[in-house]
Parts: sequence; C-alpha cells; structure tokens
Amino acid sequence: MKVVVTGKGGQLVSEFEALKGFDPNWTFLSEKDLDITNRDLVLSYFNTAACDLVINCAAYTAVDKAEDEKELAFKVNAGGVKNLLEACELIGAKLIHYSTDYVFEGSSKVPYGELDTPSPNSVYGLSKLKGEEYVLENKQVKSIIIRTSWLYSSFGKNFVKTMLSLGERKSEFGIVADQIGSPTYAKDLAQDTLNILSHDNYQWISGDIFHYSNNGSCSWFDFAKKIFEYSDNEVILKSLSTKEYPTKAIRPNYSLLDKSKFENTFNTRIRNWETSLFEMLKQELAL
Repeated sequence: MKVVVTGKGGQLVSEFEALKGFDPNWTFLSEKDLDITNRDLVLSYFNTAACDLVINCAAYTAVDKAEDEKELAFKVNAGGVKNLLEACELIGAKLIHYSTDYVFEGSSKVPYGELDTPSPNSVYGLSKLKGEEYVLENKQVKSIIIRTSWLYSSFGKNFVKTMLSLGERKSEFGIVADQIGSPTYAKDLAQDTLNILSHDNYQWISGDIFHYSNNGSCSWFDFAKKIFEYSDNEVILKSLSTKEYPTKAIRPNYSLLDKSKFENTFNTRIRNWETSLFEMLKQELAL
C-alpha cells in the first residue's frame, strides 16, 4: 500500500515518521512540499503520485488566533480537506482525516459519542466541523474521520512541553481546573491508526467516524499536576476557573470522548492517559 501523509513537521506526522519513516511506501509532505489549500497543485501532485491512502494531518490549530484568522482557518481545515477528497476521488485512494473534540460545545455530562450532534463554540471548531462535513458529503471516497483531543508528543509544541518549560522558569502558577477531557499521546494515536490498516476484518465505507483519546479523564489542572509529579518538579499549581483565565476562543467545558466504537471495531484497548504520559516523559527526560 502506497501512503501519503500531509502535515509533515507536526506532532502526529512526526510519530508516523518515527514508526514508518524508512518504509519506501510512505511519503510525508510538509506545507512547502504540498499546499493542500491550492486545488490545482493538489490535483496535479496526486495525478502523478502512486497513492492508495491519504492520511491528512495538516491543520490550522491556533485556536485563539483562528478567531481573527477565520478565512485562513477555513481555508486549511475545510478547503484543504475538500481538495484532498477531490484528489482521492480522482485516483481511487482512501482517506483518513483527523478532527477534534472542539466540534462539541461542551455541555454534556457523559462522554461524547460519534452520533452526538456537533455544535462548536469557536472558529477553530467550526472550521474543523466543515472539514468533516466535506468528508461525509463525499460518497465516492472511502474515508475515516478520527476525532481526537489534547494531543501531545515528544515532538513539536504542546501542553506537556509548555508545562515543562514553565516549570523551569516559575515555581508557582495557575492552570484551568474546570475544563474536562482526556489527553492523547500522539504516538498511541499513530500506532493505533496503523493497526486500522492491518485490520483485515474492517470494511471501509464513506465517512466512518471514530473517537480516539487515551482512556480516563482529567482537567488541565490534573494533567499539569501529573506532568510535574512524573518529572519530579515541585511546582505549586493554583486551580483556576475558566472565568479566571479568559481566552479569545471559547473552549468546551467538557469534551471527553467515548472511545468504545474504536476499541470494539479494531479489537484494541486504548491505554490510560497516565500510563502514556509517564512513557512520554520517560523518553523526554530520560527518567
């Protein structure tokens, strides 16, 4: 199987590269290699590339900046997806596209399932939802949408890296404690995505949606507290409410995802977030 992965340089793609980078059947493309917002370039590239599957990790992810850069956010998160779908249809390739828990507004008291109705609070969430809609509307391309949350990795910029950096410079600071979800170790997501490709009993359809994050739940405060516990850093954390830490974009107060469909379909058990976090920090800090 020939696979093309967009979004080279990002956390998830870096994990894919660590797992498959020496496989000649895998090609990793950065924005400089292929601007997915340029329809003509996308169609031209795939018209000559041998490709059976596109894994789209390219995304505009600056949640607060998106409030001021709405056109750019939609251009990447929606328009780019539409272009990739057209290319997949042209060459008969499948598509795996990643989306976000931010498509939900966050008033639920139980984990969100794939059939729950999205209602984003932010431009970022709206742009990602529009990308999903393009995938669902295209009945010619066999495709999977994987919604994930709170992504982190040893690669790139993320919450874990930010906390470790702050912990080196400050002995005390505040973290929001009333937004609930679950972190996702990008290495786990990459590996379990690869497991999809080797799952012989899975029947591809158009627009199959799955939720994926590490198991368990926590607040950002809980997440930060565990980061410092595992890294042996004695930072004093202050619990903040969302009102005490206002941001330009509204975040969902509750965005925990129900992963049972993914686990049941692919006969797997997703790891607990604390286990995966410890593994990542062990690698990052050589604990």
